[in-house]
Amino acid sequence: MLQKMRAKQRHTRLMRVAGDLIDPATRKASRPEDVTTAQVACLAFARYQLRIDEDEAADYLAAALVAHGYSTEHRPATAV
Repeated sequence: MLQKMRAKQRHTRLMRVAGDLIDPATRKASRPEDVTTAQVACLAFARYQLRIDEDEAADYLAAALVAHGYSTEHRPATAV
C-alpha cells in the first residue's frame, strides 16, 4: 500500500511539473509547443529530486498538454 501511495504522489508531482511548464500563467516558453522534455526532467529534479528519462518526460508532457486542452498530435520537442 505504501508503494501505491508513493507512485500516486510521484505521478501527481510529475503532472504538476509538466503542467506548470505549459500553463500560460507560469510557463517561460512563448508557446506550449516550445517546452522540451529536458525542461520537464530538469524541473522534476529541481523541485522534487525525481530523476526521469526523456521517454517518461515526453509522456508527462503529452499528458499535461491534453489536460490543458492542447492537441494530442503535438510531439514534445526533443532536448537541444
